[in-house]
Amino acid sequence: MTEIWSSPVWPRFDHDPRQTEPLLARAERAIGELTGLAEGLAPPDRSDLALRRIVQEALASFGIEGVRLPEAEIEASVVASLRHRRVATPARRSDAIAALMEDAMAGQGALTAERLFDWHRLLFHGMEIEDLGRWRRFDIEIVRSAVAGAGADNVLFRAPPPERVATEMARLLDWLSTEESLPVPVRAAIAHLWFETIHPFSDGNGRIGRALVDFIFARSTPLPFPLSRQIERDKAGYYQALQDGRRAGSSHVDATGFVTWFLQTLERGAGEARSEALFLVRRNRYLGRHDAALGPRGRKVLEALFAQGPERVAEGLSARSYARIARVSGATATRDLTALARAGALRKSAAGGRSTRYEIVI
Repeated sequence: MTEIWSSPVWPRFDHDPRQTEPLLARAERAIGELTGLAEGLAPPDRSDLALRRIVQEALASFGIEGVRLPEAEIEASVVASLRHRRVATPARRSDAIAALMEDAMAGQGALTAERLFDWHRLLFHGMEIEDLGRWRRFDIEIVRSAVAGAGADNVLFRAPPPERVATEMARLLDWLSTEESLPVPVRAAIAHLWFETIHPFSDGNGRIGRALVDFIFARSTPLPFPLSRQIERDKAGYYQALQDGRRAGSSHVDATGFVTWFLQTLERGAGEARSEALFLVRRNRYLGRHDAALGPRGRKVLEALFAQGPERVAEGLSARSYARIARVSGATATRDLTALARAGALRKSAAGGRSTRYEIVI
């Protein structure tokens, strides 16, 4: 197998603007609409949205690799980090991950090898892995399956040998520090593709490569939604796009396949995030408007429902579901629901008996 990094066109990445420019326009418009919406929110809503964005990015980025993080710990660590309570040496891995995310999304200063090494140490805080906080010192292959003995046909891609990693990364970092002609989304796409092709670390290349995208966007306009969540939803498309972006053209590496996929993913992600932001605003207004009527018990139940998203909110409540969430008797649940309906927070359905449901008047 001849890899793209052994081609004479490496590492001159380019793309076909005839294919990407319409997608770029749509992606930038969707991101702009979402950014404008976020800027117009009340400060508490903006803070809530920023918190959710960082937490979701961390959870989804690890989820792509099949790693599940404790959401409550990540959220607590992000909150502490945003309030500048981070200490020099994180006590927990969740604190270290929050520090990595915050640094990437701030986009301040130069992106250097030392900074990437720091990200790698934060990513694997408290863990023992080979070549922690340095470039890998062994060959690496990307395979379709981890099944032993699957054969050479199972190898999708071989990264450059370890003796070339430092030089290849120096090229990429120099390009990032000087490239100013490309639109930010295209620059982020090519940088991510380039980084993943070098695969400079022993592990965590995908997660650091996605943090790299956040860093590039943060240098101009921060990406206002969790890109990793979109990648997690289309992992097969993502891995295929990486392969499609590693084709040798007559004078350059043709990255069109990956840039196209990346721009389409940006548009979808921004559109979904806009709907979520509007839902968040409606949730906060509802809880604020009915705060006195809800009381601690009702608020706990409604917050639990809102946390499950608009589809669950649309289903409404029954006495049984209220009792389960609030951990009260059926009789107490019915009394609470009747009181909330009387206050205008809920609307009772026409059905009676066990079929009675209460619509959330949002």
